[in-house]
Amino acid sequence: MIARLITAALVAAGLLALTAGTARAGVPAPTGPHHVGRVDAVLDRDGRPIPVSIWYPTRSSGTAPYIPASSALVRAQLAAEAALWLRTPAAAPTMATTVLPVAEGAPLAGDRLPVVIWSPGMGTPRWIASGLLMDLASRGYVVVAIDHTGESPAVEIRGKVRTGTPPATGDPVYMRTQLDTRVDDARHMLDRLDALPVVGGHLDHARIAMAGHSYGGQTAVSTTAVDERVRNAIVLDGSAAWDGVGPAPDIDRPLLLLANGMMVHASWLGTDAVIGTLEGAGHYTPTDLPMFGGGPEFCGTIDAALGSRLTRAVVAAWLEGTPMPADPALRWR
Repeated sequence: MIARLITAALVAAGLLALTAGTARAGVPAPTGPHHVGRVDAVLDRDGRPIPVSIWYPTRSSGTAPYIPASSALVRAQLAAEAALWLRTPAAAPTMATTVLPVAEGAPLAGDRLPVVIWSPGMGTPRWIASGLLMDLASRGYVVVAIDHTGESPAVEIRGKVRTGTPPATGDPVYMRTQLDTRVDDARHMLDRLDALPVVGGHLDHARIAMAGHSYGGQTAVSTTAVDERVRNAIVLDGSAAWDGVGPAPDIDRPLLLLANGMMVHASWLGTDAVIGTLEGAGHYTPTDLPMFGGGPEFCGTIDAALGSRLTRAVVAAWLEGTPMPADPALRWR
């Protein structure tokens, strides 16, 4: 633990000098017809802070840092912690200096917009899937990304960085407790939709989906199973067979599973999910980690840009009810 904190501090200190230079954008631009806005907030659930990023369509253009933070120092600290947890420490400088084509706090374009609630994978921050989320916003969706405080590598609360505790994925009690906490976070978000900054009062509550990567996918399905407000769910390379958690809950609403690589986790085969595989992909292909130099152990051998493009296209097609993209790397069963 001490070594991790020291390393994070050293990396963070080095990143401060980099923020004065030219930022590098490694995340593909959004593909929809709208400009994208983002606003960040910290919600309160009975004393539990929940940082969120809200992505939405806007008529304004602009740029914003990849990592939402109140200062360069905080941004550097968040990047360092996340990169270490993701076992890609060399990615920290790029994470801290990348900018996105996003207008911070810009006015919302449109009304009665569909909603996607996003839950990140265990031990990952809400912003690591920014490419996918801003792409959905460019297509007209409001996307609310949640940080699960305490499990995320680090979050900013009132100007201070709060580091998380590394997940105990082999502990069934921990996994069950974390899933319950995640579901409660998501349901609190559903309760607060109309109070969110910028987008509150402009959302279509009949078109709410929930999506997530890895344990975030399990969170999406588990939330859908207990909350009728969620009309469909998306799992990006997740399992339903964690100790203390499985089997997959039954839901009577549409469910998409996109698995990375050749294999679909057996825990989903007894469900009514629409199941696809993305060959050559790795567990973190749905995130931005491939753009930040994540190696084949985590991100597979698929070209990073292709993996991003196909993941975005599959998720958009599912939400819009249009045909799935045709590509040799995609297979459906």
